[in-house]
Amino acid sequence: MGSIEVNELGRWFEGEAGRLVLYARQWLDQAAAEDVVQDVFVQLILQRQPPHHMKAWLCRAVRNAALKHRRTGDRRQRREEHYAAATPSCFESPAAGAIDARHAETALGELPEGEREIVVLRIWGGLTFEEIAGVVNASGAMVFRSYRRGLEQLRRKMGVLCQTKTN
Repeated sequence: MGSIEVNELGRWFEGEAGRLVLYARQWLDQAAAEDVVQDVFVQLILQRQPPHHMKAWLCRAVRNAALKHRRTGDRRQRREEHYAAATPSCFESPAAGAIDARHAETALGELPEGEREIVVLRIWGGLTFEEIAGVVNASGAMVFRSYRRGLEQLRRKMGVLCQTKTN
């Protein structure tokens, strides 16, 4: 094993795997997204030195693996042929007063791919704009603009009014 300790790896997996699966879901089905995330953690074990920015490294690795998996399409196509059932929501059931998860998932799925990716990385991935810029290989300013544009589109699609502060 590389220089990352087993306990540390376990903590990273417990803390980030769910978010990374959600991130990969924008390109893959649930099972393939889970496979990609597990493969990325195997890659992490093999690293000689742990990455300096672990969250950003994990997101970048998941992104690359998911896009590669989508391009080949072979496993995804087999699963879709055998399991034509509807994909379960990747959101949890909403609490009282919360947004409708299916409506939110549909609205998120209608965003352009780049904006959807940035919104997912920021909100569910917990990455900073600088870290996202490294993941998607873009400037921080472009990432911020895409994030704002994506949120504005989500608000419109979901009928949520944006309250702005005038202080």
